[in-house]
Amino acid sequence: MASTVGLAVLGGSAVKAASLLGRTGGSFEERFSGFDSSRWQRSDGWSNGSYMGCGWSAGNTIVANGHLSLSITDQPVTRERYACAEYRTHRHYGLGIYSVNLKAVRADGVMTTVSSFTGRPFGDPWDEVTLGIAGKDTTKLEIGYVTNGVGHRDVIVDLGFDAAKGFHTYGFERRPDGITWMVDGKPVHTVKAAPADLPQAPGRLYLQLWNGVGNGPWLKEFRYPGTPLVAEVAWVRYEEPAATLNN
Repeated sequence: MASTVGLAVLGGSAVKAASLLGRTGGSFEERFSGFDSSRWQRSDGWSNGSYMGCGWSAGNTIVANGHLSLSITDQPVTRERYACAEYRTHRHYGLGIYSVNLKAVRADGVMTTVSSFTGRPFGDPWDEVTLGIAGKDTTKLEIGYVTNGVGHRDVIVDLGFDAAKGFHTYGFERRPDGITWMVDGKPVHTVKAAPADLPQAPGRLYLQLWNGVGNGPWLKEFRYPGTPLVAEVAWVRYEEPAATLNN
């Protein structure tokens, strides 16, 4: 799905609009009965930047027994000391409801994250909607968004439970005039704004587990515990708006 509002805000030509429509996926549900290479990609052999202390390794994303496992392991990748996991869709997805049922990792220095992202690597403005659970305190949810490269972060929600002790459903709904983040189907934070002030470009869906560097207050210092750290994902669902069903 790609809304006409989103395309207008992006200000693209007819060629750009056709490109967005052609690459945008429709509603789906993933139960991880196996690795679906037509939908998903395992990132491998690089790192996202200096804030990370690990590199993406395909071997750290495993689909087995009806779950996706994302791990941090004591294996160097490129110039990084540790290996971590990123699982992302091939296609971009637009407005609609994104839901991920997962169990996060508790450990200083790590982040379990879910994001809808596009940017310069795909010839787009940097638009992103994200949520994450920092391993230093798995009773909190960090949420934010980026519109054309301008970040809006620093919102922290008290979950009322420990996200590392069991599976819960985290997600967000992208609308032309707002974003609502949800936990177990209940809204926990909403942003309303003009479409030009919100991410409108369709983005790839990313599931990540990674560790940071340094000893800052955001993540705290990462120390590998001697055995792999593993986040588990039970299912993923994307529901496009009924008025724009793409299937």
